[in-house]
Amino acid sequence: MSKAYDRVKWKFLYAILEKMGFPARFIALIKHAIEHCWFTILVNGESSGFFKSSQGLRQGDPKSPALFILASEALSRGLNHLFAQNPDMLYQTGCKTRVTHLAYADDIIIFHQM
Repeated sequence: MSKAYDRVKWKFLYAILEKMGFPARFIALIKHAIEHCWFTILVNGESSGFFKSSQGLRQGDPKSPALFILASEALSRGLNHLFAQNPDMLYQTGCKTRVTHLAYADDIIIFHQM
């Protein structure tokens, strides 16, 4: 999960929160909590200075799992919409069940016809 959290784009997260109907005040609070954090790296117990992140969710932050799940849900919905608009891209399995993608935690497999 550590690499997955690091790759969440802030603009994408804010856009999906807005699209899912979260209040502007809530989004502003999330934005402030995410963007106004300073980090340091300790080398042999010594701080090597402070820096800010430009993307991703913090490890250990209690908000991070919920925000990551919302981002994953938006990706899943986007894939469903893509395949609904482009049925020729659907992977044919030989049965009536249509599988477009499978997701578990931070892994996703996308099936499509080439």
